[in-house]
Amino acid sequence: MRRSVAAVWAVLVLLATCWSWSWPATAGAVPPQAPFAAYQYGTDGCLEVGARDGQPKPYAAPAGYDPTAGYPAFGYDPAALGFTATGGTNACRYKFYDKNPRTDPSAVVIATGYCVQYAAGQLSGTGYDPQDAAPVRDAGYVRRILATYWPNSDLPTVPGTNATVINRQRSGAVAMAIHWFTDGIAMPPDYQVPALYDSVKQVVDGALAAGPLDPPADPTPTIDGPGGGDAQTLVGPYTVGANALGPVTVRIDGAGVDAYTDAAGTVPFTSGDALPLGGRLRLRGPAGQVVLHAEGPVQAAIGTYMAGDPAVRVQSMMLATAVPLTGKTERTLTLVPGDPPRLTSQVSTAVLTSGAPVSDSFDVTGLRGPATLTATLYGPLPVPGSGDCGQAGWDGAGLPVEAVYDPVPLTGDGRVTLPDRTTGEPGCYSFGARLQPEATDPVDLPPGDPAETLRVDPRPVPPVLTLTTRASASTLPAGREATDTLTVTGITPGRTVHLEPTLYGPLPPAADGGCAGLDWTAPDLPVTARLAPHDLTADGSVTTEAVRLAAAGCYSFGTVMTHDVLTGGQEPVEHGLGDPEETLLVTPSPSPSPSPSPSPSPSPSPSPSPSPSGTPTPSPSASATARPVPPLPDTGTDETEAVLAGALALLVLGSAALAVTRRK
Repeated sequence: MRRSVAAVWAVLVLLATCWSWSWPATAGAVPPQAPFAAYQYGTDGCLEVGARDGQPKPYAAPAGYDPTAGYPAFGYDPAALGFTATGGTNACRYKFYDKNPRTDPSAVVIATGYCVQYAAGQLSGTGYDPQDAAPVRDAGYVRRILATYWPNSDLPTVPGTNATVINRQRSGAVAMAIHWFTDGIAMPPDYQVPALYDSVKQVVDGALAAGPLDPPADPTPTIDGPGGGDAQTLVGPYTVGANALGPVTVRIDGAGVDAYTDAAGTVPFTSGDALPLGGRLRLRGPAGQVVLHAEGPVQAAIGTYMAGDPAVRVQSMMLATAVPLTGKTERTLTLVPGDPPRLTSQVSTAVLTSGAPVSDSFDVTGLRGPATLTATLYGPLPVPGSGDCGQAGWDGAGLPVEAVYDPVPLTGDGRVTLPDRTTGEPGCYSFGARLQPEATDPVDLPPGDPAETLRVDPRPVPPVLTLTTRASASTLPAGREATDTLTVTGITPGRTVHLEPTLYGPLPPAADGGCAGLDWTAPDLPVTARLAPHDLTADGSVTTEAVRLAAAGCYSFGTVMTHDVLTGGQEPVEHGLGDPEETLLVTPSPSPSPSPSPSPSPSPSPSPSPSPSGTPTPSPSASATARPVPPLPDTGTDETEAVLAGALALLVLGSAALAVTRRK
């Protein structure tokens, strides 16, 4: 019965272990909000840069660095340049699918791309949309890299002849070159493969020599027309989707607003219907804002900026290959009661990081005749404790001025978009503008309006994500148990590190009897135990379950880590295998020394001789010549000693009786 119960428990434990091992590392992932044009899943070539224990870590340039000054030479001094050590990464090229491969097995790869945000994290299965602007630093140089280098050419030059290795190294070199422009991340000055360092520098130097590329064609359906007009009159026309590859679906948000497809306003259009290529709409409605939404097939060119699902904080990317996608866009219009002219605007983003670009768009309505628009960027002001830059004190005199833009001549209603400007010092900024018509009073848009205000945050340096591991002992006798302690630091809030520890061995010891110098990289290493995985969402330590080491030899723990903390973190990397802190020498258990059997003392054999009385000398008693009785086998019973004592007593009594008989 005991054996049956033990067997059942063993099966249950095994099933529990297999069940827990099958849990996916990305359980609880937030599903994307449809519709999205493309889904990111998996990589197509990665290069390790400080991702593994013992590898040199990359460095982050200071916030005010100038990437166009050139890439530092191999062996540079980080301290002299003001660089700071940062977290390692798997620098990768990523795959895009037409559908989410997690939920639809028919999904196919439609494009690849590179990330343009270091340490923003990733989540496979996230939906991405093409956008008409790239809010990243030096996007023009990134577009130059994407158009000129791998996979659109056989550059850069990398070591190796194997096609898989070449793809991995070229993809990683291009990815790290992009991060120099967008994030100021440089390869370690002592990178373990100097030739690959030179490959990254080759890409940066080549892009600087060729110069930046202009943005590609708008990858979303265009909506061309005025920024608004007078209420209760026909406003337009609005040409929708002139750049599309097919019909475009248009949705109109605005209370009491009607739409028409003809110039006279007699052919109504229903919100949510499709317009043919280049179709036109005219609007009529009360004063207020109207939002036009358009969605349809477009061509996303190389260098198109891809924004991730807003419900999931993930890195943004830019396409390395052109692809037709479903794009969507929106346009906000303003209907006003009439004259005088109206000036409204919208900043491109409300919060951004130092070094990122910002712009502003102004909509002019009700303009009758020529005018000039002049815009100014004010700031920086200190950020209030609430973090709301609208409360930064824009009513004061003598506001600092960051930039004054060139005047823009206008001849009627329309939209004016200022050129991108790279932000620098952290703080609060706000746009202001003056519209000066020739025939009427000026229209001022003072700074401080929430739609005009933005906050520039300092550019954070990603922490160094570190996994340190240590076995519970370095030498153990066979039959003892060992554990492994895993410590992770550098986990940023909202991120997860997944650990899968394994105990390998045994391997025969080295010639000196120790475990130093053994090859733990050989294929098909023996595995003693696959240990339970662990997920960490904050810095801390976990200890594996204990494993009993039955056989002598050399063992080593190894832990595979995957994470969404840094770019490329979902590429599994094994840590600790073969390190001295993770290696154990198991020695054979000492054999027990057997207890020696007692040796009887030799007794001289008696010689028969007549006694003086003539009475024969009696023979020695049996007790004097008996040999030691061997012990009984250990049966586990308490009756052994009683049986042995009884047998000896009977033997003594028998010998005494024999002696008495002979005397008679």
